[in-house]
Amino acid sequence: MEPDHRTELALTNHVDFLRAACVRAPDGAVLEEDGVFLYAGPHPLPVLVNGAIRMDPDLAAGEVLDRARAFFGPRGHGFSVYALVGPDDDLIEAADAAGMVAFGDPAPLMVLEGSVPPADVPPDVRIEQVATPEQVSDVAAVCADAYAVYGMPADVAPACLTPRTILAPDTAAVVAYDADGPVATASALVARRVSYISWVGTAQRAMRRGLGDAVTRSATAAGLDLGGEITTLVASPMGAPVYRRMGFADVGQHASRVVMSAPA
Repeated sequence: MEPDHRTELALTNHVDFLRAACVRAPDGAVLEEDGVFLYAGPHPLPVLVNGAIRMDPDLAAGEVLDRARAFFGPRGHGFSVYALVGPDDDLIEAADAAGMVAFGDPAPLMVLEGSVPPADVPPDVRIEQVATPEQVSDVAAVCADAYAVYGMPADVAPACLTPRTILAPDTAAVVAYDADGPVATASALVARRVSYISWVGTAQRAMRRGLGDAVTRSATAAGLDLGGEITTLVASPMGAPVYRRMGFADVGQHASRVVMSAPA
């Protein structure tokens, strides 16, 4: 598989995940029109949960920004524009010129072809596949604690991770427990025979125990069991080295530009 095809595959699968997450959210919304994908999630956080992605590289950058403003303005909160480094450099430049700000370094898009060896789980930890609303609450609690490291508000994960999203037939989530409760989690959503890994998190009290690696391996296997043939993800700075050691290959970089308040 050529690198450019893998980049397109990873981006398309990322959009498949965002579409499903927003459609299943009670207040979510998606607009796909003339080469732009716009999505509003169940929380007003401008980063990750609400954004715009250009799907047609020939669409003018200014048009992407105008459509995003029109979509998010009535919603009363900010949003992010996501752009591939290289192919979408004009969009990044236009967002910069419009006063949008970078949210960290570009995130690696990664692809794994095939399977990974089973997780090496510490003896005091068990990994379970999520099947009940109570386990979904455990997933949300772990992610709320884990993503607080990046400044994510505590109410974002519970808004996004609900039985409607996690217990869907195309989704498999796993959660790791030790003697004191849930400590790590990861999820896989399968669309068009491609599995997308998301919401990988380790509770801060349990970091540096290899649990992120363990739950990612388990979620990857669960995605393959659901019919995925290839696995993709968008990596956080903390997760990228873990995924590379597992065999995920970098196929692109996703830059983000954010406007924090409602667009004029």
